Amino acid sequence: MENYSNWSRQDLINLIASLEEKIKHENEQFLINFPWAGNLGQWVWFYDRNIVHFNKKKVAQLGYDPNIIGRVGFEFFTSKLHPDDYDRVMDNMKKHLMGITAAYEVEYRIKHRDGHYLWYYDRGTVTKRDSAGQPLLIEGIVFDISKNKTLEERLLVMAQRDPLTGVYNRRMLFHHLQTNISHYLEQKTPFSMIMLDIDYFKEINDSFGHLVGDEVLKNVTKEIAITTGNHDYIYRYGGDEFFILLPNMGINEAKEVASQLHRELTKLRVNNQTPLSISMGVAQYQKETDDSFLKVLDECLYRAKKGGRNQVCS
Repeated sequence: MENYSNWSRQDLINLIASLEEKIKHENEQFLINFPWAGNLGQWVWFYDRNIVHFNKKKVAQLGYDPNIIGRVGFEFFTSKLHPDDYDRVMDNMKKHLMGITAAYEVEYRIKHRDGHYLWYYDRGTVTKRDSAGQPLLIEGIVFDISKNKTLEERLLVMAQRDPLTGVYNRRMLFHHLQTNISHYLEQKTPFSMIMLDIDYFKEINDSFGHLVGDEVLKNVTKEIAITTGNHDYIYRYGGDEFFILLPNMGINEAKEVASQLHRELTKLRVNNQTPLSISMGVAQYQKETDDSFLKVLDECLYRAKKGGRNQVCS
């Protein structure tokens, strides 16, 4: 066993640093060699000559024949990055090359030869620098994570969307409402909302069945999107209740939108027979809490119901 009792403090510091570097390198090699699903192999970038050596799977997965494309540089891959990912990827690599970060590590979309995009996870480190500290060699590993991303996107949709109509759910209503309230409090940006309810919806289900009732709900959401041109701010609150968020809109304009929407919705027919009856409430935000503002809308809707239904109240 090594006896460190006679070593100087600096010698011990150097030894510890050396051991830490060895462990770090071994961990990185473990990452590179571990056979995870989607592993497209190791890549090596000779930075000073801009030559990239890679596993053939990396380009074959993109639809290219690795035996035909020959020697390529870093731009062969960066030129195929999704425009929304390009700056983020390049900034990530730049910071690592400058020694600001411990590794280049990023997820990005890269264009397949036929035009669609795949998701890649890339990780690499500078393994050799020249005497001036400039990078000479960067080694890394790349994975195709498209399946993982597809699953993530499906789970995100399930968490945010109503499964029947495809519009946002109650959770996203409160999220977007709080965002617009923040904008109002910070910048005085006005916004309004419409709350609508399908009159006699229980009778529709009882008379025609739930399949017809579901079709009515889907037709209502389609008409809301068409009439308002507002695809991103429609919410199914529950049952036959819907909210429509109208950003940057005061009460007068919101009432016009609500009246036009009411005219179009009441043209719809239940099972191609009975005209649809819709009650609506509309209000502009006035510094309430989110719950209080929804209560204001509910009171407007209640007045429409109490006044005979099938009308708009503000």
